[in-house]
Amino acid sequence: MNRFVIHPNNPFKYTWDLYVLALTILSAIVVPLQLAIHVPFHNSLLKYEILVSISFGIDIVLQFFTGYTENGHEILDHQRIVRKYLRSWFAPDLIAALPFFLLQESEFAEAIPLIRSLRIIQMQRLLKLVRLQGLFRNLYRRHSAHPGLLRLTYFVLLMTLTAHWLSCGWILLGGITGEPDLHSTYIKALYFTVTTLASVGFGDIVPQNNIQRVYVICVMMVGVGSYGFVIGNLTSYLANRDVVRANHVKKLEEVTAFLRYRAIPADLREQVLAYYGHLWDSRMGPEESAVLADLPESLRIEIALSMRGDLLQKVPFFRGSDDDLLRDMVMALRPSVYLPGSYLMREGDPGDSLYIISSGSVEIVSRDGSRVFAELQEGSFVGEMALIFQTNRTASVRAQGYCDVYVLTRRSFDFILKKHPSFEAHMREIATARQSEARQRNA
Repeated sequence: MNRFVIHPNNPFKYTWDLYVLALTILSAIVVPLQLAIHVPFHNSLLKYEILVSISFGIDIVLQFFTGYTENGHEILDHQRIVRKYLRSWFAPDLIAALPFFLLQESEFAEAIPLIRSLRIIQMQRLLKLVRLQGLFRNLYRRHSAHPGLLRLTYFVLLMTLTAHWLSCGWILLGGITGEPDLHSTYIKALYFTVTTLASVGFGDIVPQNNIQRVYVICVMMVGVGSYGFVIGNLTSYLANRDVVRANHVKKLEEVTAFLRYRAIPADLREQVLAYYGHLWDSRMGPEESAVLADLPESLRIEIALSMRGDLLQKVPFFRGSDDDLLRDMVMALRPSVYLPGSYLMREGDPGDSLYIISSGSVEIVSRDGSRVFAELQEGSFVGEMALIFQTNRTASVRAQGYCDVYVLTRRSFDFILKKHPSFEAHMREIATARQSEARQRNA
């Protein structure tokens, strides 16, 4: 009998991991602070420690029943999950969850003069930090739309914790004395640490013995290395914050330079720039196939369905179609953009493609464009009659404004009709009805 197993992408498990991540970061702040300034173990701190131990204990239980991904495959076998967890994170997680804080409340602890040694035991909470990178890796995988921002956030968090730990270490070494309260002591230690890490120390706080001097040397070495790393990552993040927009701006600069070099008239230049502005606003463009070219076909189909599935459902002859037909159709469609007043097709031209309107509107007009017979909106289609009956265009179609369409070529159309005979019969019925309407209109 298979035991209950939590899927690695389960929303509850994701939320729980965020909660454990928050507790881990909080422990990384509280534990060194307790060791440095000897916070009295009052009721609030006791409740916090109990909450952390219980939460970490529950996390251990959940890890025994949570699947994982290995070499691209989801492992949901309970025995394999248990064996992997026991060999990897179980020991650090168990030590981090043990309630060593109870020793401080015992009579045995009170009888020992070196009570600070018992406080050192609380450092076992920090073992949970070894899983911090793994939790951030899962966040990176789920929110890959902003990888640079996540990397920068992760580094800022590590630097903040490092500054906090170094401040607590400076307090333990007796670097801060004579302050009236604990808050002032910590703030002054943090001030000294940050100024030392940034290599802008003002000399108002200086080491008094060799141990403190060695400690400050280590802090300065950490600061020098971190400074270069921060500058490099921040520069990379700002440069690659929006790669798509950066590429669009670069393309726009190249086109603008070319138009000026060739002395293209100003009104024509404005039309070209307006076209690129529309491409950016509508996120349309022929680069879709190039971007998705490296993906396996199954993923390309799913992405195409995600982008165009809703549009196909708006087209009358696609409603209720089977999945195989929709998959073939979305992979055959190609995006295209038409400018205001431009013609998608002209009456009498050979029919070599079908058009599905994604956004904008078109109008069916006479050969000379003086009369408007009909107007078609998003989800409508034109050009099917010439494809099915292999005739010339029976009408002219003109874009009213910027019009985004998906184009289905004759070659792809014939392939789909041969593969789906029932759809061919349905299309012929629609095309015949439209052909009769066209004849009546022409008459």
